[in-house]
Amino acid sequence: MQWKGATSYPEEPIVVHGRAEVTRLLIHAVAIGASDVIFQSGRPVLASVHGHLCALTKVWLQPTTLARIATELTTTESIMSKLYSGQDFDRAITVLEQNAGDRNAEPVGHRFRINVTAGYYEGDVGVQIVNRYIPADPPTVEGLGVEPEIVAESTPAQGAVIIAGETGSGKTTTIAALMRRILEQPTPIHGNVLTYEAPIEFVFENVPSSTCTIMQHEIGVHLPSFAAGVRNSLRRKPALIMVGELRDMDTVLASVEAAQTGHPIYTTTHANDVAHILRRLTLKFPADLQVQAFHDVLSSTHLLVSQLLVPKVGGGRVCLREWQVLTDPIRREVARAGMAEAVETLRTIIARGEDGRSMKLTVMSALERGVIDVTTARRVLDRYGYRDARLAA
Repeated sequence: MQWKGATSYPEEPIVVHGRAEVTRLLIHAVAIGASDVIFQSGRPVLASVHGHLCALTKVWLQPTTLARIATELTTTESIMSKLYSGQDFDRAITVLEQNAGDRNAEPVGHRFRINVTAGYYEGDVGVQIVNRYIPADPPTVEGLGVEPEIVAESTPAQGAVIIAGETGSGKTTTIAALMRRILEQPTPIHGNVLTYEAPIEFVFENVPSSTCTIMQHEIGVHLPSFAAGVRNSLRRKPALIMVGELRDMDTVLASVEAAQTGHPIYTTTHANDVAHILRRLTLKFPADLQVQAFHDVLSSTHLLVSQLLVPKVGGGRVCLREWQVLTDPIRREVARAGMAEAVETLRTIIARGEDGRSMKLTVMSALERGVIDVTTARRVLDRYGYRDARLAA
């Protein structure tokens, strides 16, 4: 494929042969503000900068080069056999950048979450390696602009705080900011904070705390599954349990059990909006278990958040959020409606603005403040099922 898009080549062109050139390209990607770097068979190396792709190299990557890079990045000699058998591979890596002006200075480490997956390429098997940049320091709620209402409801005595959104919408980043606040500031949560991630992204070992200790675990390395991680946490007097993703029925069941036994949970899922989160989780269960699962998830959830990253006027991106606190009266209202009417009932509740905020209000506020333009506002409102005559094309 001929690349006809934008480019952002390093000052000295790089031809990728192995780990050394990959390291140089990843360091360059950090310097230009890239969020993701893609190595793929038959393509130049591509970076996503504020949601737009640009090429970092002129030379296409050959399958043999990708196989060598995959082996070196994952430090797994059998990686290609795993890929050929239909498995993908996740891990986190650190690349070191030496200070060119001071060779005696400590190198700076840049962390990336990588995924390696096989796919079709010219009638055979190709490889794609996606490298997601993870800033060295966990973000702050102030830096991310997390709304004060969300922050105020993010430290329940028990119950789940669930952040939903599409891939790359910043769910893990928002959770990291909420966790950093718990470590650094006085909150009702203090004690043993346990995280279960695949892989570990933001590292908290350098965040000072006078109230908490934190231990991070990588699924597949330290424990076999998210569900096993949650059950492990219950034997360790957790003050907060962070589950990277509610990926399957067993993880949802374990998280419900943890919440119902008096523990706060931070976790993420993929759902289009707040109103669909409960339904999305319930559908992970067999049909004969879904009604009970719906009521269990409802009763054990404290806060639902949905978010989306969109282009910002003037460059960069901004995170737009909607949320709903599940107070006891709201839980009873949703429970009475039942699983079949839960989505519409939650939409009605969110529209009322009681202990929550709709994406429509968030979008209109951002538009009025000049943070986003009309095109972006219209796209987000359409995605969330809203129409507004003021934004008619």
